[in-house]
Amino acid sequence: MLDLRAQCERCGTALPPDAENARICSFECTFCAVCAAESEHACPNCGGQLQPRPTRVGEALRRNPPEHERASRTTRLTRMAERQATERAELYDFLDSQLVGTLATVDGTDPWTVPLLYARDGDRILLHGSTGAGTLRQVAAGAAAAFCVTAMDGLVVAESTFESSANYRSAVVRGRLTTIAMDDRRTTLDILSERLLPGRNAEVGGSTRKQVAATVALALEITDDNWLMKTRTGEPGQPAEPVDVWCGVVPLTITAGAPVEAPWSVGPVPASVRAFVAARRPE
Repeated sequence: MLDLRAQCERCGTALPPDAENARICSFECTFCAVCAAESEHACPNCGGQLQPRPTRVGEALRRNPPEHERASRTTRLTRMAERQATERAELYDFLDSQLVGTLATVDGTDPWTVPLLYARDGDRILLHGSTGAGTLRQVAAGAAAAFCVTAMDGLVVAESTFESSANYRSAVVRGRLTTIAMDDRRTTLDILSERLLPGRNAEVGGSTRKQVAATVALALEITDDNWLMKTRTGEPGQPAEPVDVWCGVVPLTITAGAPVEAPWSVGPVPASVRAFVAARRPE
Protein backbone atom coordinates (compact mmCIF):
# COMPACT_ATOMS: atom_id res chain seq x y z
CA MET A 1 0.00 0.00 0.00
CA LEU A 2 1.04 3.62 -0.40
CA ASP A 3 2.91 5.15 2.54
CA LEU A 4 0.83 8.36 2.43
CA ARG A 5 3.61 10.51 3.83
CA ALA A 6 2.38 13.39 5.90
CA GLN A 7 4.09 16.36 4.25
CA CYS A 8 5.93 17.68 1.22
CA GLU A 9 9.59 16.65 1.33
CA ARG A 10 10.63 20.06 0.00
CA CYS A 11 8.52 22.74 1.70
CA GLY A 12 6.83 20.85 4.54
CA THR A 13 3.25 21.49 3.40
CA ALA A 14 0.85 19.12 5.19
CA LEU A 15 -0.43 16.35 2.91
CA PRO A 16 -3.05 14.30 4.80
CA PRO A 17 -4.45 11.09 3.28
CA ASP A 18 -7.31 12.95 1.58
CA ALA A 19 -5.08 15.69 0.11
CA GLU A 20 -5.70 16.18 -3.60
CA ASN A 21 -2.53 18.26 -4.04
CA ALA A 22 -0.12 15.43 -3.16
CA ARG A 23 2.27 14.23 -5.88
CA ILE A 24 4.37 11.04 -5.74
CA CYS A 25 6.93 9.17 -7.84
CA SER A 26 7.16 5.39 -8.20
CA PHE A 27 9.20 5.25 -4.96
CA GLU A 28 6.49 7.26 -3.17
CA CYS A 29 8.67 10.31 -2.67
CA THR A 30 6.05 12.93 -1.81
CA PHE A 31 5.74 16.59 -2.77
CA CYS A 32 2.96 19.16 -2.93
CA ALA A 33 1.59 20.23 -6.29
CA VAL A 34 3.43 23.56 -6.17
CA CYS A 35 6.86 21.99 -5.55
CA ALA A 36 6.15 19.31 -8.16
CA ALA A 37 5.42 21.97 -10.74
CA GLU A 38 8.57 23.88 -9.84
CA SER A 39 10.61 20.72 -10.46
CA GLU A 40 8.76 20.20 -13.77
CA HIS A 41 7.06 17.12 -12.28
CA ALA A 42 10.37 15.24 -11.99
CA CYS A 43 11.20 13.75 -8.60
CA PRO A 44 14.25 15.56 -7.15
CA ASN A 45 15.36 12.30 -5.51
CA CYS A 46 15.19 9.74 -8.32
CA GLY A 47 14.25 11.70 -11.43
CA GLY A 48 11.03 9.75 -11.88
CA GLN A 49 7.76 11.34 -12.93
CA LEU A 50 5.60 12.87 -10.20
CA GLN A 51 1.92 11.95 -10.45
CA PRO A 52 -1.17 12.85 -8.38
CA ARG A 53 -1.40 10.62 -5.32
CA PRO A 54 -4.69 8.73 -4.89
CA THR A 55 -6.61 9.69 -1.76
CA ARG A 56 -7.55 7.27 1.03
CA VAL A 57 -10.63 7.84 3.19
CA GLY A 58 -13.23 6.09 5.35
CA GLU A 59 -12.83 2.45 6.37
CA ALA A 60 -9.86 1.95 4.07
CA LEU A 61 -8.01 4.72 5.92
CA ARG A 62 -8.91 3.29 9.32
CA ARG A 63 -7.63 -0.16 8.40
CA ASN A 64 -4.57 1.15 6.56
CA PRO A 65 -3.34 4.37 8.21
CA PRO A 66 -0.47 6.51 6.88
CA GLU A 67 3.12 5.46 7.45
CA HIS A 68 3.74 7.94 10.28
CA GLU A 69 0.70 6.57 12.14
CA ARG A 70 1.75 2.96 11.53
CA ALA A 71 5.17 3.65 13.00
CA SER A 72 4.03 2.99 16.57
CA ARG A 73 2.91 -0.48 15.51
CA THR A 74 6.42 -1.35 14.36
CA THR A 75 8.32 0.29 17.25
CA ARG A 76 6.37 -1.16 20.16
CA LEU A 77 6.42 -4.78 21.28
CA THR A 78 3.00 -6.35 21.64
CA ARG A 79 4.36 -9.58 23.15
CA MET A 80 6.77 -9.69 26.12
CA ALA A 81 6.91 -5.91 26.22
CA GLU A 82 9.24 -6.08 29.22
CA ARG A 83 12.03 -7.10 26.85
CA GLN A 84 11.90 -3.86 24.87
CA ALA A 85 14.68 -1.32 25.30
CA THR A 86 13.41 2.24 25.49
CA GLU A 87 16.59 4.29 25.95
CA ARG A 88 18.73 5.35 23.01
CA ALA A 89 21.87 4.85 25.10
CA GLU A 90 21.15 1.10 25.24
CA LEU A 91 20.50 0.99 21.50
CA TYR A 92 23.69 2.90 20.74
CA ASP A 93 25.82 0.75 23.05
CA PHE A 94 24.51 -2.33 21.27
CA LEU A 95 25.03 -0.94 17.77
CA ASP A 96 28.58 0.09 18.70
CA SER A 97 29.36 -3.43 19.94
CA GLN A 98 28.57 -5.11 16.62
CA LEU A 99 30.07 -4.96 13.13
CA VAL A 100 27.50 -6.41 10.71
CA GLY A 101 23.80 -5.84 10.05
CA THR A 102 21.29 -6.80 7.37
CA LEU A 103 19.68 -4.23 5.08
CA ALA A 104 16.26 -5.20 3.72
CA THR A 105 14.03 -3.51 1.16
CA VAL A 106 11.47 -4.37 -1.51
CA ASP A 107 11.76 -3.92 -5.26
CA GLY A 108 8.22 -4.13 -6.55
CA THR A 109 7.08 -7.45 -5.09
CA ASP A 110 10.57 -8.89 -4.64
CA PRO A 111 12.27 -8.70 -1.23
CA TRP A 112 15.99 -7.85 -1.20
CA THR A 113 18.37 -8.35 1.72
CA VAL A 114 22.11 -7.88 2.01
CA PRO A 115 24.51 -8.11 4.99
CA LEU A 116 26.68 -5.02 5.39
CA LEU A 117 29.40 -3.67 7.61
CA TYR A 118 28.20 -0.48 9.26
CA ALA A 119 29.14 2.31 11.63
CA ARG A 120 27.07 4.50 13.94
CA ASP A 121 27.90 8.18 13.66
CA GLY A 122 25.86 10.10 16.20
CA ASP A 123 22.16 9.66 15.41
CA ARG A 124 22.67 7.88 12.12
CA ILE A 125 23.86 4.55 10.74
CA LEU A 126 26.41 4.73 7.93
CA LEU A 127 26.50 2.09 5.19
CA HIS A 128 28.59 1.74 2.06
CA GLY A 129 29.09 -0.52 -0.92
CA SER A 130 29.72 -0.69 -4.64
CA THR A 131 27.85 1.75 -6.85
CA GLY A 132 26.77 -1.32 -8.85
CA ALA A 133 25.07 -3.07 -5.91
CA GLY A 134 21.37 -3.52 -6.72
CA THR A 135 20.03 -3.24 -3.18
CA LEU A 136 21.99 -0.07 -2.50
CA ARG A 137 20.78 1.48 -5.74
CA GLN A 138 17.23 0.65 -4.71
CA VAL A 139 17.41 2.33 -1.30
CA ALA A 140 19.43 5.24 -2.69
CA ALA A 141 16.50 5.91 -5.02
CA GLY A 142 14.16 6.28 -2.06
CA ALA A 143 12.80 2.81 -1.33
CA ALA A 144 11.76 2.13 2.26
CA ALA A 145 14.24 -0.05 4.14
CA ALA A 146 14.91 -1.77 7.43
CA PHE A 147 18.32 -2.39 8.97
CA CYS A 148 18.61 -5.22 11.50
CA VAL A 149 21.48 -6.03 13.88
CA THR A 150 21.38 -9.18 16.02
CA ALA A 151 23.69 -10.78 18.56
CA MET A 152 23.11 -14.18 20.14
CA ASP A 153 24.55 -14.12 23.66
CA GLY A 154 23.63 -17.56 24.90
CA LEU A 155 21.72 -20.79 24.32
CA VAL A 156 19.05 -21.20 26.99
CA VAL A 157 18.54 -24.90 27.74
CA ALA A 158 15.29 -25.65 29.59
CA GLU A 159 13.55 -28.82 30.74
CA SER A 160 12.01 -29.24 27.27
CA THR A 161 12.79 -28.08 23.77
CA PHE A 162 9.56 -26.08 23.79
CA GLU A 163 10.65 -24.07 26.84
CA SER A 164 14.24 -23.63 25.59
CA SER A 165 15.23 -20.28 24.11
CA ALA A 166 18.18 -17.96 23.53
CA ASN A 167 19.65 -14.88 25.13
CA TYR A 168 20.03 -12.20 22.50
CA ARG A 169 20.00 -8.53 21.60
CA SER A 170 18.28 -7.40 18.43
CA ALA A 171 17.58 -3.97 16.96
CA VAL A 172 15.71 -2.86 13.85
CA VAL A 173 15.84 0.66 12.42
CA ARG A 174 13.34 1.53 9.67
CA GLY A 175 13.24 4.43 7.28
CA ARG A 176 14.57 5.85 4.04
CA LEU A 177 18.28 6.24 3.52
CA THR A 178 19.89 9.37 2.18
CA THR A 179 22.79 9.30 -0.25
CA ILE A 180 25.87 11.10 1.04
CA ALA A 181 27.16 13.67 -1.43
CA MET A 182 30.53 13.18 -3.11
CA ASP A 183 32.07 16.07 -1.15
CA ASP A 184 31.32 14.31 2.14
CA ARG A 185 31.82 10.73 0.96
CA ARG A 186 35.54 10.50 1.71
CA THR A 187 34.93 11.63 5.29
CA THR A 188 32.14 9.10 5.64
CA LEU A 189 34.34 6.26 4.42
CA ASP A 190 37.05 7.33 6.86
CA ILE A 191 34.49 7.24 9.69
CA LEU A 192 33.43 3.74 8.65
CA SER A 193 37.03 2.52 8.53
CA GLU A 194 37.86 4.06 11.88
CA ARG A 195 34.79 2.48 13.45
CA LEU A 196 35.56 -1.00 12.10
CA LEU A 197 39.34 -0.98 12.56
CA PRO A 198 40.41 2.01 14.67
CA GLY A 199 43.78 3.43 13.67
CA ARG A 200 43.99 1.85 10.22
CA ASN A 201 43.44 5.14 8.37
CA ALA A 202 46.59 6.56 9.92
CA GLU A 203 48.57 3.47 8.85
CA VAL A 204 47.53 3.32 5.19
CA GLY A 205 45.93 6.69 4.42
CA GLY A 206 42.31 7.36 3.46
CA SER A 207 40.41 6.34 0.35
CA THR A 208 41.66 7.49 -3.05
CA ARG A 209 39.56 9.61 -5.40
CA LYS A 210 38.94 6.55 -7.61
CA GLN A 211 37.84 4.44 -4.64
CA VAL A 212 35.48 7.16 -3.44
CA ALA A 213 33.91 7.46 -6.91
CA ALA A 214 33.29 3.70 -7.03
CA THR A 215 31.55 3.64 -3.66
CA VAL A 216 28.06 4.69 -2.62
CA ALA A 217 27.70 5.92 0.96
CA LEU A 218 24.31 6.03 2.66
CA ALA A 219 22.96 7.25 5.99
CA LEU A 220 19.93 6.00 7.94
CA GLU A 221 18.75 8.48 10.56
CA ILE A 222 17.76 7.15 13.98
CA THR A 223 14.71 9.03 15.20
CA ASP A 224 12.41 8.64 18.20
CA ASP A 225 9.85 6.68 16.21
CA ASN A 226 11.76 4.42 13.83
CA TRP A 227 13.63 1.87 15.97
CA LEU A 228 12.90 -1.13 18.14
CA MET A 229 15.31 -3.08 20.32
CA LYS A 230 14.52 -6.33 22.09
CA THR A 231 16.66 -8.19 24.63
CA ARG A 232 16.48 -11.48 26.47
CA THR A 233 18.83 -12.29 29.33
CA GLY A 234 18.99 -14.74 32.20
CA GLU A 235 18.25 -18.36 32.93
CA PRO A 236 15.40 -20.50 31.60
CA GLY A 237 12.11 -20.00 33.38
CA GLN A 238 11.79 -22.10 36.50
CA PRO A 239 9.36 -24.99 35.89
CA ALA A 240 6.37 -25.54 38.15
CA GLU A 241 7.36 -29.15 38.84
CA PRO A 242 10.73 -30.77 39.72
CA VAL A 243 12.81 -31.86 36.71
CA ASP A 244 15.28 -34.70 36.13
CA VAL A 245 17.38 -33.08 33.37
CA TRP A 246 20.11 -30.42 33.25
CA CYS A 247 18.95 -26.86 32.64
CA GLY A 248 20.99 -23.70 32.23
CA VAL A 249 22.65 -21.29 29.83
CA VAL A 250 25.53 -21.79 27.41
CA PRO A 251 27.15 -18.34 26.94
CA LEU A 252 28.18 -17.40 23.40
CA THR A 253 30.69 -14.72 22.37
CA ILE A 254 32.57 -13.64 19.25
CA THR A 255 36.31 -13.73 19.72
CA ALA A 256 39.28 -12.82 17.53
CA GLY A 257 42.00 -15.32 16.71
CA ALA A 258 45.65 -14.74 15.92
CA PRO A 259 46.14 -12.60 12.78
CA VAL A 260 47.08 -14.62 9.67
CA GLU A 261 49.60 -12.84 7.45
CA ALA A 262 49.03 -12.61 3.70
CA PRO A 263 51.91 -13.94 1.50
CA TRP A 264 52.63 -10.41 0.18
CA SER A 265 52.44 -8.72 3.59
CA VAL A 266 55.33 -6.48 4.68
CA GLY A 267 56.31 -5.64 8.24
CA PRO A 268 54.97 -6.68 11.63
CA VAL A 269 51.31 -6.86 12.61
CA PRO A 270 50.22 -3.20 12.88
CA ALA A 271 48.91 -1.53 16.01
CA SER A 272 45.37 -1.30 14.65
CA VAL A 273 45.12 -5.07 14.16
CA ARG A 274 46.77 -5.85 17.50
CA ALA A 275 44.30 -3.60 19.30
CA PHE A 276 41.33 -5.14 17.44
CA VAL A 277 42.40 -8.65 18.46
CA ALA A 278 43.16 -7.67 22.04
CA ALA A 279 39.70 -6.17 22.48
CA ARG A 280 38.09 -9.42 21.33
CA ARG A 281 40.16 -12.06 23.09
CA PRO A 282 38.45 -14.23 25.70
CA GLU A 283 39.38 -13.31 29.26
